[in-house]
Amino acid sequence: MRTFEENKKRAVVDQILLWIVLFIVFVGFLFFVIDYSNAIKVKDNGDALADYAARMVALGKTNSEVVEGLNNIKEDYIATISEDDLNCVEDAASTNYQVIVNIYASLNNSFISAGNNNVHSRTVVFNEASEVQKECSLTLTFN
Repeated sequence: MRTFEENKKRAVVDQILLWIVLFIVFVGFLFFVIDYSNAIKVKDNGDALADYAARMVALGKTNSEVVEGLNNIKEDYIATISEDDLNCVEDAASTNYQVIVNIYASLNNSFISAGNNNVHSRTVVFNEASEVQKECSLTLTFN
């Protein structure tokens, strides 16, 4: 028959193991929340940049005007966008009055397991400046 002291020692060890497991689960969940919020923040800012760029291109603004506005609304963790970063191509054969803007960013963490950790924001708006389709792309880099 075991004594009270032996049972007490086993209970203390069980409690320590339980608290270690709970701590590891908590820390893992904390890192998941941080990685998820970073991915959502990048996606949200990419969507805002794509919406703004599409609207300005649809109004017939120049690339330098669009880039100036993008630099004003981007978050601080995104590197300054230059005019060479925004690539716009007109498709004269397609007369569908569309402006398509694609913005790409690569996260440095392994949270997104879809292969290459890319975040893609895409916006399509009505082209008010001409009837041809214009497609622009921009790849964001981080500071």
